[in-house]
Amino acid sequence: MYRTRIRKWGIDKNNKAAEVAYMVRLKKQRDLLGKKSNFLIRNRPVDWDGIERYLARTPDFWAKHGRDQLDLSHEITCKTPTPDSPRIVPLASTSSVPPNLDAAQELRVHEEILRFFRDYTEGAFEQGLWHLAPSHQRYVGRGGVAAHARLNAWYDRVRNVSDWPAGRDADAVRLVNRLLDDLPQLVRDQDFAAFPALMRCCFYLCARRPPLGSVVVQFVARLCAVVLGETHPMALAWARIRALPMSEYLLVLQGTAKVRLDHLESRRRKDEDENGDGALEDENTINAMREYLLVLRLRGSAAAGAEIDHVTCRVKEQVISSRRGKGLSAAQCRLLLGTASSYITCQRFAEAEEVLTRVGAHLIPTTTASASSPLSPNNADRVLPSYLFIMGFLRYVTGRMDEAVNYFLRTYFALEKARGPHSSAVADILLALIDFPGLLQKPEEIQRWQGKFAQVQAEILANATAGVGQMVLEDGEMLDGPLDTDVNTGAW
Repeated sequence: MYRTRIRKWGIDKNNKAAEVAYMVRLKKQRDLLGKKSNFLIRNRPVDWDGIERYLARTPDFWAKHGRDQLDLSHEITCKTPTPDSPRIVPLASTSSVPPNLDAAQELRVHEEILRFFRDYTEGAFEQGLWHLAPSHQRYVGRGGVAAHARLNAWYDRVRNVSDWPAGRDADAVRLVNRLLDDLPQLVRDQDFAAFPALMRCCFYLCARRPPLGSVVVQFVARLCAVVLGETHPMALAWARIRALPMSEYLLVLQGTAKVRLDHLESRRRKDEDENGDGALEDENTINAMREYLLVLRLRGSAAAGAEIDHVTCRVKEQVISSRRGKGLSAAQCRLLLGTASSYITCQRFAEAEEVLTRVGAHLIPTTTASASSPLSPNNADRVLPSYLFIMGFLRYVTGRMDEAVNYFLRTYFALEKARGPHSSAVADILLALIDFPGLLQKPEEIQRWQGKFAQVQAEILANATAGVGQMVLEDGEMLDGPLDTDVNTGAW
């Protein structure tokens, strides 16, 4: 497969590395003169986007071939393209595109971002940048499990600050500034979940704090170019993401989540063919499905209802039906919780209740046969807060306020135990208690929980000074992923 792509790019066995190095040097010289370049090798056109992807997939290229100084002008021709030649329109000039071409322009940029992300995903696996952590069977980057946990902790804090109530803008900016100090290392680590997490963080900030979100998007785009190099697929993708309107951002989020899910399912099918395994067992594929459902929920039932229905049906068929009479893993419970949240988004409350009842049987054992294979106490403690929150949210949207308060209070105490009293997850549930209209009836109750939220907020700000790398990370931040993957934390 890799050789097929190399031939497609015009870098086959007759196109030596020295030719690539020669073309890159010549293009840089012409760029300095403001000249565009079209290359031909032995009269065969060269796809320059393919060259850039090849360099991004070969990080040691210049270390091996940086000294190649051959004069290949007799084999390589460079011409300035005519105005009619098909070229990628620079982002800076998009404002001059006639109105009737705007839709085509947006479609092209969307497709380019997905292509860059797909190339990056395939290249990271092919080169071994992403690998299975032996202790957790999760894909991680060069920083290992610890870097993955740091990323989850960082993501949860940025996402949570986007939900902070109005009037705390100065504190929100201060916290985000501190968190951005950790971002260069997170980008260098290139964790398996890094770039989807960055995209979701930027979406939350842009949707809920637009001025701050816009600045962060520009910062991320510049940082990727500096840390990874301007020709790295993710730097190229972010150069386009930074100019996306909000109406297109969610489409790109959905597209990248689907690219990742499709790739992991393809790898899983290959493993099944080789090893004879069945059903939806691989935790990496399960987590990709959870993230895809999250993006669909962000788009909403009006825009993504049909796809939500398709995916939730798949989940029920692959997890519930195939596991009948057997126990569910913690990852499968979480996938079902995300499915229940998706049903609530679509106001399919009876189906949400049905799924939650099944998960609850594994979390809260009884003497009935349905609880014959409950989760271990450790796994149950990790999954329980999300289950309680979604149960409370379902009660809230169906008007059963007393039950909703009870579930939310149980969520608060469960999160204190699982994630720590000053975690961003605890801040999430406190925001729900004080911000959900009509949930708390007594002013003194609202003031009490507002006081607790202020304490957690102050502690989060203080901890951010030390940086995510210095924080004590919980197992949940290593194993479970961000809270919003299964819970509609932005519902308020």
